[in-house]
Amino acid sequence: MSKSKKLSLKNRIFASFILCCFVVVVLDKNLDTVYWEMLDPVFSPDAASVNSWTFSRLIYFLISLMFFVAGAFMFYKLAGKALKDESERRVREQNLIYAAIAHDLKTPMTSVQGFAKAFCDGKIRQDEQQEIFDIIYRKSCSMNDMVNTLFDYAKFGTDGYRPDMAKADICTLVRDIAAENYTDLEEHGIEPEIDIPDEEIFINADKKELRRAVTNLVLNIYKHNPDGISAKISVYRSDDKAVIAIADSGNMLDMTMDIFAPFVTENSARTAGHGTGLGLAITKRIIERHSGEITAVDKYDGYTKAFVIKLPCIQNT
Repeated sequence: MSKSKKLSLKNRIFASFILCCFVVVVLDKNLDTVYWEMLDPVFSPDAASVNSWTFSRLIYFLISLMFFVAGAFMFYKLAGKALKDESERRVREQNLIYAAIAHDLKTPMTSVQGFAKAFCDGKIRQDEQQEIFDIIYRKSCSMNDMVNTLFDYAKFGTDGYRPDMAKADICTLVRDIAAENYTDLEEHGIEPEIDIPDEEIFINADKKELRRAVTNLVLNIYKHNPDGISAKISVYRSDDKAVIAIADSGNMLDMTMDIFAPFVTENSARTAGHGTGLGLAITKRIIERHSGEITAVDKYDGYTKAFVIKLPCIQNT
């Protein structure tokens, strides 16, 4: 299901509330019209005023009250279904996370176990040992990265996590990230256009976490595209928003997929050698923790695609 077709839990509950209120108000309004204009003159012709209690008016009041009780019950059922669906979705997502991480850990763990067993059995020649040590080290680093990535994804999704927010110049932060990754981009034949103003644009941010979110997008320029493409890293202010746009002329995005969902990669899902599929999911969670939003767009400013981040600005004081 595409992102545009999915409603968040909050929106589903809000929509359920509006629907129930609308139904109750319409029914009660019609009942009110029918009773007071047609039935009350028949059943309570001798009533001194509209505020006088009669048996028919008591029945009318109870029926009207039942509409509100029925509306509340309908909202309870709809909200309960939304909560149940969300709970089941999260369970499925967690199961996918566990299965995917287990799948990705299995290959390096098997290699490390195999090499360790070969060492124990004395089957590794002296001239091969350094190479095998290097392989074991790389495999263990890979496993450690996977575990850390999973930990970060879980951390950013918990209600208890709070970013260490402070005033920061987004232009300086993005400029530093571009400089840090410029050599890696050049090695892949990519010379990005840097369009960052000299003026300061201030936001409230956890600089460490926001740096990670933007770095993920910069790394994707050469990790998930052919060498030699064009790219652009830009920052600008739009009204009260600081906008970061990271664009490239590489592979097109499948806009029918929610690419910010966990374990979605550029080849549509979970294949070895294409990353954990958690990078964009982590980036999105970080941006949302900063009260911002991130979107993926195609055909952006002459490029194939772009990731656009919008963050609320603060006064330059």
